[in-house]
Order: sequence, then structure tokens, then C-alpha cells
Amino acid sequence: MNSDYRYEIKFVLNSVKLSDAMEWLYTSTTAKMAYENRIVNSIYFDDIGFSSVRDNLTGISQRSKFRLRWYENENKECLAFEAKIKNGRLSRKEIYPINLSKDNLMDLSVGDIASKCIKDLEMNNVIFDDYMAPTLKVSYEREYYETYNGIRITIDQHINFSDVYSHSMLAEEKPIHYPYNVMELKFSPSMKKEVSKLIQPLHITPTRHSKYLVCLLYTSPSPRDRTRS
Repeated sequence: MNSDYRYEIKFVLNSVKLSDAMEWLYTSTTAKMAYENRIVNSIYFDDIGFSSVRDNLTGISQRSKFRLRWYENENKECLAFEAKIKNGRLSRKEIYPINLSKDNLMDLSVGDIASKCIKDLEMNNVIFDDYMAPTLKVSYEREYYETYNGIRITIDQHINFSDVYSHSMLAEEKPIHYPYNVMELKFSPSMKKEVSKLIQPLHITPTRHSKYLVCLLYTSPSPRDRTRS
């Protein structure tokens, strides 16, 4: 098993459960804020058959999803393309730099951004079996915490998503608000028992959750509706 694999446990929280989660964080864990909040932006990619969605819904143990990611309030200018790889309940990421700056994004169409991503990925010998196209943009504010023994806890709030089409510009997006928050615990497989004990006082049931899947299906019963350009 690749040593980069980790467990990721997610909790979907309304405003009341978010308050409960924050109380648990401050009173039942050693977590401290790791660094300042960041605004996270992701453009998700999928093939024409929406394999990432299908594999998630059917519970395929080995599956992947793909996204272009950048942070608004971070000095780092370059963007990164991420492949999120699942193997059972474990996850890891492969990250590839994309030679685009955040400042240039608003001047390019979504199709141009996608073409640049594919070109840069090919230079890194990353070639997809099927044609990949942008399907959805998701943005949120993320808080970062970490316990003394390295358990990472993130809390995502103000989650918004929007359709993206090849001919459109990001500045033309019409965001839709997702009415829940997401807390996630990330830890190495060796800490599974420790984390199980840690979350007992939380009294909130963890659940499978994918922002890409949930937001994609939030306004459309069929993801294939989004293949239009």
C-alpha cells in the first residue's frame, strides 16, 4: 500500500451541528489552527460518461476524480491539477503544476483553461484514456486545524457551486449556495483506532460525501445534461 494513502472521515453539518462540532474541536481534542483560512476553488473534470460520478454512486472501491485547484488568498500563483485516488476507504492525491496564474483565469474561457491543463498534463506524461472536460466549479472557505499527533481537521463553509461550459468565462458564473458545511478528519491508517476513540464524544455520524457529486446533482437529476457546450 502506498504510504501516501490516508483515511478521510467526513461529517455533513447544518448550523446546529457545526456549533456542536466546534465545541468538540475545542474541548475534546488538542487541535490548534494550523494556518489562516483559505478560499479554495476547484474546477472538476470528467469524461462524457461521467465515470467519476458513476463509480462513486456504485461504490467502486478503486476510483479517481480530477480537478484544477487554486487558492484565492495565497501567495502561490501557479495552479495545480489534482487526481484524487480512492482505494477502498483510503485516499491519496497526485498533484501536477499547471502553468497558469490566478490573474489570467478571468481572461480565458473555460475551454481554453481545459486545453491548457491537458497540454501541461501531457508534458508530465499524464494522458487520459477518454476525453476529459470541465463539468463544475466549487468554491468554499476552509479552516485548518491539526492535533499534536498530526490528525488534520478541516471545516468547509460558505460552499458555492456553478456550471461551467467551454464557451463561458469564469466571471460569468452564477453561483448557487450549498446549505451545509463539511468537516473532515484526515489521518494515517495507523491512527484508525485513536481517531475512532477521539470522535466518540462528537455524537455526529460520519457519512460519505463528495462536493463534486452532491453539487453536480443538486440542480440536475442527470449529470449528462451538463455535457452541453
